[in-house]
Amino acid sequence: MTDDVFTNAEVSELFDTIADLMEILGEDRFRIIAYRKAGVALRAVMVPLVDLYERQQLQRIDGLTKGMAEKVNELYATGAIEYYSRLKERMPVGVRELLRVPHIGPRTAGRLYNELGIAGLAQLSAAIDAGTIKQIKGIGERTLDGIREGIAAVADREERTLLLHAYEVSQRITAAIQSLPAVGQVLPVGSLRRGMTTIGDLDILVMTDRPDTVIGQLMHLEHWMRPQADAQRLRAVLHNGMEVDIQCVDPLHWGSALVVTTGSRTHVEWLSHRAAQRGLRLAYDGLWADAQRVGSHDEASLYATLELPWVAPELREWYSHDDRWDDAHSSTFERHHMRSDLHMHTTWSDGSADIATMAESARARGYSHAAITDHGALIGITNGLDTKRLRAQQLEIAALNASYAAAGIDFRLLHGVEVDILVDGSLALPDEILHELDIVVASPHVNLRQTPAIATQRILRAIQHPAVDIIGHPRGRILGGRLGAPVDMPAVIAAAATQQVALEVNSGPDRLDIDGELVRDVVSAGGLITVNSDAHDPANHAWIEQGITTARRGGVPAARVINTWDREQLTTFLRRPREKGSI
Repeated sequence: MTDDVFTNAEVSELFDTIADLMEILGEDRFRIIAYRKAGVALRAVMVPLVDLYERQQLQRIDGLTKGMAEKVNELYATGAIEYYSRLKERMPVGVRELLRVPHIGPRTAGRLYNELGIAGLAQLSAAIDAGTIKQIKGIGERTLDGIREGIAAVADREERTLLLHAYEVSQRITAAIQSLPAVGQVLPVGSLRRGMTTIGDLDILVMTDRPDTVIGQLMHLEHWMRPQADAQRLRAVLHNGMEVDIQCVDPLHWGSALVVTTGSRTHVEWLSHRAAQRGLRLAYDGLWADAQRVGSHDEASLYATLELPWVAPELREWYSHDDRWDDAHSSTFERHHMRSDLHMHTTWSDGSADIATMAESARARGYSHAAITDHGALIGITNGLDTKRLRAQQLEIAALNASYAAAGIDFRLLHGVEVDILVDGSLALPDEILHELDIVVASPHVNLRQTPAIATQRILRAIQHPAVDIIGHPRGRILGGRLGAPVDMPAVIAAAATQQVALEVNSGPDRLDIDGELVRDVVSAGGLITVNSDAHDPANHAWIEQGITTARRGGVPAARVINTWDREQLTTFLRRPREKGSI
């Protein structure tokens, strides 16, 4: 083995880099997907990869194919991956840095390098200042303004982890801690417990009356590097690069410690003020009346002592004032309410599994119905379906539904499409085929750099279309990568509520669009929400958990989420009479 010992974070980053370079160079998309999946799988490993390599156990990593395991083996055996070396000969790694800038995709990044020799953010900024970037066809003033903003956003952006990835890591860490004999409860706190879209450090509370024993056991777990500990606390860096802070809490302090460490800060400050009004003091180690601890052994008792209902962690971002407590229990939407997933892709377009496989994956999650909504045909959309192919797909879905009925299985697939909203707000498929489908998701994907007025008009026109049932990820943002269209969301929310078109909480880890704050606005406007996985693979169905968390942050009642409706209610909604509106 080489003397260089690569950390888990370095290995997963290397696979991400390979995928990015391949995309810039226009390599086969399925191979690109394979490297991206490998990067995700490696990022989730909570023990040193080098140990798995030495024990010849790399092939046991969940989600890592045999071929990708061989690449990791090659890296540890030789210190390099030959394929990566060949890629670097064709394209400098610095070009990949350009992809961090919103409005620069792989094709544009390749052109910037091939035509202007730009291989990094510094050179990009210099080209903008010199005006030479205007030599690239298709980069006009609006795009240039977006790139300038994007460079500033990249420079200012704090390194954070997507909610899904942080959640997966926390699950593995808390499971390991929970297995220790002196441990009671274990919970992640902070921004992760509140369900924020991105997470900084990972904070975990451990209930125990034997902190010295627990800390000693934690020090010997293989999940972290460079652990530092004192009597009550362990801080360390995980093998994926995240920092973790683990605090041991006495059972008597558990409720107050949970409240204080979960946050948000404004919520805790408001609770502290409310406590002070009642002659009490809220602290990490309890709710105190002078020297007497009162009602803080769990969260519910602490809130009750302050004459308040318990508030779900997802809602604590917003509830910080007296006039909001009346609806503090409004977030009745729970995972068990979900009856359907209404946005899924298959191998008919850019998915990795066929219709039957995706249907069975949805059925395994307890759904009674689901919708296949492959991409409609559009330049830039991989393998999108035109009218002829949609009708052919309709036959396959009808046959599968017939087989379910014959077997007495209470499950039905809806046939739909994710049709692109064009620049002017029209849809990329003919009205005739759209009206034949069970469900239509209209989404913006391309040309998102528009003026606010045009970007808003684009979505408003789609909402008015009588075939549209859902607006998918309305802003088209990519967390950490693309700012999304500058849409006037209050106007969109009002129009969608009037037309009873559902706005989507897209559960894609890098989307979560719309977010909790906008969900709250939809609820206030009397609108409808749909929470969908946007799954392109059966494993992606698990993304729905983060979408549910995001919707709960907006306090949406279950009845306003169309995925909670039974088939009869949903069918009635999808067949509602609508006339073409005007804007």
